[in-house]
Amino acid sequence: MNDSAFIQCLKDRQAFLETIIAEKNSSLNTSPPGKLRIIRRGRQNYYYHRKDPKDTNGTYIPRKDFGLAQALAQKEYDQKIIQAAKDDLKHIQNLLQKFSKHNFESCSYALSKFYGDLIEPAVLSDEEFAEQWQNMPYQKKRYWDDQKEFFTNREERVRSKSELLIANALDQRNIPYRYECACNLRGFGPVYPDFTVLNLRLRKVFLWEHLGMMDDPEYVIKAMRKLSLYENNGYYLGDRLILTHETSQEPLKSKLIDKMIDTFLI
Repeated sequence: MNDSAFIQCLKDRQAFLETIIAEKNSSLNTSPPGKLRIIRRGRQNYYYHRKDPKDTNGTYIPRKDFGLAQALAQKEYDQKIIQAAKDDLKHIQNLLQKFSKHNFESCSYALSKFYGDLIEPAVLSDEEFAEQWQNMPYQKKRYWDDQKEFFTNREERVRSKSELLIANALDQRNIPYRYECACNLRGFGPVYPDFTVLNLRLRKVFLWEHLGMMDDPEYVIKAMRKLSLYENNGYYLGDRLILTHETSQEPLKSKLIDKMIDTFLI
């Protein structure tokens, strides 16, 4: 994981903790005053309401007022959660401050740019990494002469209108991709996923398969076999594998493509 990805993880955690603190503070505003005291006798718990800190015993809470005991317990829990979240938040904020412009990766980029061809940089910039990944030669699936022709914004030939939509969406969002790049699966050999795509922030590669004939029973059987092959080779849906599908009655929509890109590739 590069610095930008790590920083984003820290920021996501920061936002999560801030949300928890806000929610729990809001809950405390409606909490009853005082604290809960619990005494265990045999297998039974007995609950007491301590309204005054000087009152070490408190007032017994009968069963009909069990909701009061729950509210007091929730209040104590929320208070402890808020404090724990604030402690974690403080550590995250301190860590984020340390990741200044002089961190490892930014230093590597700056020095490699300054020294040019004199050195070999320890880390490639995102732009360099994307360009290197995109330009790497790969084995492609062959076309048959009788197949329809669809050409992307990159003047690349694809096999369907839906693949055209996906390719152009990836291109417009500056997501590096390879069309029908050979992928060798253990126990089978090479397959050609529709798209091999790069999450540049995580520097993680995903396979993107579009299942375009899901109202054809024979096609569905073949698709399920292919998905099983992916799973047996460590490509799981949502983790290294992106899946879209359509039928003749429910075509692929651009909004879904954008959501997939936002979810897995940004």
